[in-house]
Amino acid sequence: MFNRINKTIAIVIFCAFMALLISIPFIMYNKFLNTPTSKKNKEVQLKVDLGATSDSVIKNLYDAGLVSNKVFSKIYLKKNGLDKKLMEGVYVFNTSMKPRDIFDKLINGKVDKGIRNVTIPEGYTVKQIADKLLKDGVIKDKEKFINETKNGKFDYEFLKDIPKDRPSPLEGYLFPDTYDFSKDTNEHEIIDKMLKRFDEVYKKTLKGKTNKNMTPDDVVILASIVEGEAKLDSERDIIAGVFMNRLKMNQKLESCATVQYALELNTGSRKDVLYNKDLQVNSPYNTYKVGGLPAGPICNPGQKSIEAALNPANVDYLYFVAKGDGSHYFTKDYDDFLKFQKNLKH
Repeated sequence: MFNRINKTIAIVIFCAFMALLISIPFIMYNKFLNTPTSKKNKEVQLKVDLGATSDSVIKNLYDAGLVSNKVFSKIYLKKNGLDKKLMEGVYVFNTSMKPRDIFDKLINGKVDKGIRNVTIPEGYTVKQIADKLLKDGVIKDKEKFINETKNGKFDYEFLKDIPKDRPSPLEGYLFPDTYDFSKDTNEHEIIDKMLKRFDEVYKKTLKGKTNKNMTPDDVVILASIVEGEAKLDSERDIIAGVFMNRLKMNQKLESCATVQYALELNTGSRKDVLYNKDLQVNSPYNTYKVGGLPAGPICNPGQKSIEAALNPANVDYLYFVAKGDGSHYFTKDYDDFLKFQKNLKH
């Protein structure tokens, strides 16, 4: 009898233990769904691309600090059928939201209609970026945007050595990419977002990889000239190689792209065709007049041009001429250069 009672107690204890063991994950799961990751109300934008998987969305939510458990997230999304169907668009969350509310917003496809999706092309100047942001309804005053690029305070390592007297201190560093801006985003936040994107490229591509003769800023300046001259990705490193050869020989770069930038700074506009008198414009950016690199970047280069400037092709060319189809004719002989240039005019 005594053994039977002990056996019954043991079974009861075992069952209670198993019930508790089984319930712990369920308790943790519900706690996860109903507990925000932070008490701070920090806004976070999350873009869901067409065809995005639930795994990629969960990773983005986790990386953004909106959810704390990937496994529980996947269980909830699978349970609600969101692992098979995701509505593309930009969603706006904040870190004080419960994961359950975040997932429900995704499940119901409540995208933010006030988000502006803007693509900044490689090679755009600060002025051209301002014009595009104005046209796309992201900003209302382009002069206010340009003024913020000159006078705004931004704390990034790559900006510390930029000369304070540079006419456009952030030229070259507003990284060309596709961005999502909400209707309430101000000029400072827009610029900071673009600088943050450049910072990612800087840490991955530039930091610690320049040689003793080229600072990171020098690389960006050269990359901006490559961006202004190159039309084909296959020629970017070759064009960079030409300019590096000229720098080594103390020969002026004589880049028409720098003249166009000088004209934009001096007159506010560029020209469809450059004439000999345009090559004489007085500007620290006109490489027909000044030796070495210009006073700063002449546009905002993309990653391919930055990589080309960092790793120029090992060529002996000193000259190149545009063929008119996007490609260039390269040569190391000046007479050959003049001959090809003459033939193009006929």
